[in-house]
Amino acid sequence: MFTGCQSSGDDIASLQDQPPVSEVVQEAPDDGQTLVESITEIYVEYSKVSESISIETIPAVSPDAERPYWEILPDHQVLTLKGYPISDHLMKAQIFVYPVADLGVFNTGAATIASDLKSLLEDHQINDYLPFLPMFNAAQVMHSQVKYLDFQNGSGVRFLTQFDQAPLPIINMELIYTYQGLSSDGKYYVAAVFPVNHADLPDTNQVTAQQQSDLEKFPTYLAETLAWLGQQPDASFNPDLSKLDALVQSIVVK
Repeated sequence: MFTGCQSSGDDIASLQDQPPVSEVVQEAPDDGQTLVESITEIYVEYSKVSESISIETIPAVSPDAERPYWEILPDHQVLTLKGYPISDHLMKAQIFVYPVADLGVFNTGAATIASDLKSLLEDHQINDYLPFLPMFNAAQVMHSQVKYLDFQNGSGVRFLTQFDQAPLPIINMELIYTYQGLSSDGKYYVAAVFPVNHADLPDTNQVTAQQQSDLEKFPTYLAETLAWLGQQPDASFNPDLSKLDALVQSIVVK
């Protein structure tokens, strides 16, 4: 259901009495204001960075299921932005909404991430790794452009990052903007993952075998790249980081 003003969510009051819907796709209205609905009440204004949005309820995967650990999760919602300006990327533009209370029942690792995020938002003590959901079978190799932002009924942190299984260059095909937040009542974990590009970064992994094997130089390369990345203005990225900030700040989850 759409009611004009945000997108990426849905109207909880009208949906709770209905059976779950696997996916809902809606087009942004002409006035650019949109609201989507799902089992949880989720609102988000997405029209400045995408054309439409789909909402899917992902069924729970039991802790005793023979599945990778990162797939062991409770029921949660995934919102996928359609018509996003970047398509040639390893990740999709998506927003994930997880019930915090159920994370520990299904996945202690995910519950620890939620706890770490709560601590980060309280003390702003940034360590080598920032809290991040969804979980990946890869390591968070860096973070840059860290900024604390509130959404309509919660708070969180946004940053640029990349996940790899080996020391590899920072590239457009893997660089992401992410927002990790918690609702003010502590019930929901909101995670946004948006591909971003920069004109001065390589599009793909342009590295020779010799360069990849020369691990001694990688820390210097990474430090220099992060220093440069942190100095780039919001508008130099595609999409403009300020537009992504505005999107996450519009979110309401109930």
